[in-house]
Amino acid sequence: LGYVRSMARLSVAVDESFGRAGEFTRSLFGEERWTAAQIEGFVNEQRNVTIASTNTSGQPHAAVVIGGCVDDEIVFTVHPQSVLARNLTANPRIGFSVCDRRHVVMGQGRAERVGNAAQCADLISTLASASVGGTFTPPDWDGDLYRIDIRRIFAS
Repeated sequence: LGYVRSMARLSVAVDESFGRAGEFTRSLFGEERWTAAQIEGFVNEQRNVTIASTNTSGQPHAAVVIGGCVDDEIVFTVHPQSVLARNLTANPRIGFSVCDRRHVVMGQGRAERVGNAAQCADLISTLASASVGGTFTPPDWDGDLYRIDIRRIFAS
């Protein structure tokens, strides 16, 4: 029962995104769209998440970061002095994707800072346990963790 409850937000985001999707998007993801549990497993297996942001001039920027999914949340790493960190401070709206040769998870939302690695040791440990490789961040990593407040998400 706890697991079902923990996947509720991601499930709702998947269902609402598909419900608002246009005909073309439905044709791409309709028959093969994934459940929240499938999305969580895939994100944790792939580990690399591409985050697309814009700077204050509106110029696009894409960064491949470490990502994971636990407790109904997609979480990703950001170095505090990176272009991505500056962009998120100015404008937290993002696009994101996780893919391999056959599957894709993609969406948009808002990046919300969770905290510095030192403040998020329990979350990092939980993400490491969920990761296929058994680790999340490199040892002694001192960056920030962000979560995605998902507005749209599609996966197959």
